[in-house]
Amino acid sequence: MNKYSIKKLVKPTINQIAKYVPGRSSIEGKDKVIKLSSNESPFELPKKILDKILTTSNLLNLYPDGNSSFLKKAISKTFKIKENQIICGNGSDDILSVIAQTFCSEGDDVICSEYGFIYYPIIAKISGAKVKIAKTENLKVSCNNIIKKISRKTKIIFIANPNNPTGSVILRKELKAFLEQVPRNIIVVIDGAYSEFVLNKNYSDGIDLIQKFPNLVLTRTFSKIYALAGLRLGWAYSSNSIISLLEKVRGPFNVNVFAQKIGAEVLKEKKFLLKSVKHNLKWQKKLPSLINEMGLEAISTFANFIIVRVDKTKFSKKLILNELVKKNILIRDLTNYGLRDYIRISIGTDWQLNKLLSSLKEIMNKNYK
Repeated sequence: MNKYSIKKLVKPTINQIAKYVPGRSSIEGKDKVIKLSSNESPFELPKKILDKILTTSNLLNLYPDGNSSFLKKAISKTFKIKENQIICGNGSDDILSVIAQTFCSEGDDVICSEYGFIYYPIIAKISGAKVKIAKTENLKVSCNNIIKKISRKTKIIFIANPNNPTGSVILRKELKAFLEQVPRNIIVVIDGAYSEFVLNKNYSDGIDLIQKFPNLVLTRTFSKIYALAGLRLGWAYSSNSIISLLEKVRGPFNVNVFAQKIGAEVLKEKKFLLKSVKHNLKWQKKLPSLINEMGLEAISTFANFIIVRVDKTKFSKKLILNELVKKNILIRDLTNYGLRDYIRISIGTDWQLNKLLSSLKEIMNKNYK
């Protein structure tokens, strides 16, 4: 019997993929863990939203609305955009994948920023495309460097704004100037997973730019500020022509009945949203300075996390991470993002962050042999 490698049956780019590894979520033998590794909301949803789960449970024997009409209507009303220019998905990752499947073929190029969301190269390679990486400038996405990477083979440009994991932003003026330089036959995807946390008046989530730039696609998620990471729900907004194509490619019934109902309800919770924004702003101002006092180099961001450079300390990053695990605290090692000297800390509750600070202080003051 002839031996044959299963790897020869797939696109060559599939074999180049490094599997996506999420932030660590558990510690063996520990029931209660302070998880600050995945940029989730630190707050539980209001009880009246949770009660919706019970009233929806009698629909589990039926398929959900395949068009997510009720949810689209709620998104349309909240963001003042047209329903026929919205697509919903099983998390924004689902929609990002559909975009790559729709527009990429083998031999095409996809441009991503250095130190960007590691899922972008994965979905590009799944579609057979080659990934071109544009260098950042001081950990900030460089629009100029992205423009320099454009070629006749370029099909999609992926940008997170704010960026994950560096937390930098591209302000409206720069974003608009960038879009004007990109040929209209190239799809520009702006991933706005952390948009709601940005309070800078010169920032744009891109919604006001869709009409002028029909090749622009904006993706959003309910996982961060809306506290629905476990439910998996996202949406995108673009020109009608692009949305029509994406609707052909997405899977049938891709948004479950719970996600549709609860997503529509949580959009009404303005107080919950404001509470989350205020809490995040407080700790974005407070946390970096308190960590810097310990001899670390913390960097504030425009998202719901901060990053910390640890290579200039007397302790290794591995030691700090391991010692925090011993104290039941999980943060994110950014090595697989290309930032081997950095860690990322999500904004948790007051109690969680105070526990983190006291634990870090204890670690930094201890003599290790």
